[in-house]
Formats: sequence, structure tokens, C-alpha cells
Amino acid sequence: MFIQERPNPEIYLKASASIGSAPADCIGISYAASGIEAINAAGALSVGIGDRRILKEAALVVPSTRELTLANLRAQLS
Repeated sequence: MFIQERPNPEIYLKASASIGSAPADCIGISYAASGIEAINAAGALSVGIGDRRILKEAALVVPSTRELTLANLRAQLS
């Protein structure tokens, strides 16, 4: 039986490889603290959707997908 540790950055590493980009050039988005941890472990920029108190390890947190726009990301990350 194979037990996979969580959070596992593998999905984010595979996603960045599939588009020919380094993880550091990618943004990962998650609503879960474990997802943010996996994104950070992969070396991508982490964006959380939800409560900053729960997603405190994210580089950026927005309260809902409504605020998840390119203009908003650029403004908040500049």
C-alpha cells in the first residue's frame, strides 16, 4: 500500500512542467491551507481564496473568486 504524504506539491510541479514553465513562474490557487502549503512547497506563488487567518501562508489572499482578476493580482503583488 502506498501512502502519499499531504500536502504534496506533485500536482503543481506536473502542471508547471506540462506548460513548459518553472514553478517559480507560476501561480497556484487554493481555498485550503494544505493546498497553499503544497503550492509553496512546489515553489510557485500561492494565492488563497477565503479567510486570511486560515490561509496565512499564502502570498496573497482574496476573499472570493470575484476578486481573482489579473488586474487585482497585479495591483496586490506589485
